[in-house]
Amino acid sequence: MDAASLTSRADTAQPPVAAQDHPRYSAAMPHSVGVLASLMGLIAVSAAILFFPATQPSHQAPGPFWVGFLIGVPAGLLICVRLGFRWALMASVIYCTVGLALDLSTLVQMLTKDDPTAAMLAASGLSGLLNFLVIAFGGRAFLDVSQEPPPPGSHPPSPPFPA
Repeated sequence: MDAASLTSRADTAQPPVAAQDHPRYSAAMPHSVGVLASLMGLIAVSAAILFFPATQPSHQAPGPFWVGFLIGVPAGLLICVRLGFRWALMASVIYCTVGLALDLSTLVQMLTKDDPTAAMLAASGLSGLLNFLVIAFGGRAFLDVSQEPPPPGSHPPSPPFPA
């Protein structure tokens, strides 16, 4: 082997510049498209639940806490996932686990105690489905660690020392 082939071989084994020694950035998150689409849908459904009075019989203006929790947090997570922050995938999974629990409890309460409207049942059901999709896609994307290529083969043994 000559020196030129060794340098060209070393150049091809290097990871992309964006993935080198940067603890917050993940260069390739191949399964994040489902998370992004589900978070966008979740923001749209949450905005519909909060701001369209036709979905709730006794509609009140939403407080800033609910607007921040139902729209601001998913929007922030969406931006962070899009920027490639790996921790944002797990934060999305945790957020949507809480959201799914709230959606399921809302559905059970509407079916057992209240007189549910079709719009509220559909909105809570769709929100629950989107929360579940974020959990599924986000967990998959977070756990899918890209495999680096294996190291090159072993070097041939050194020639014997001439005596």
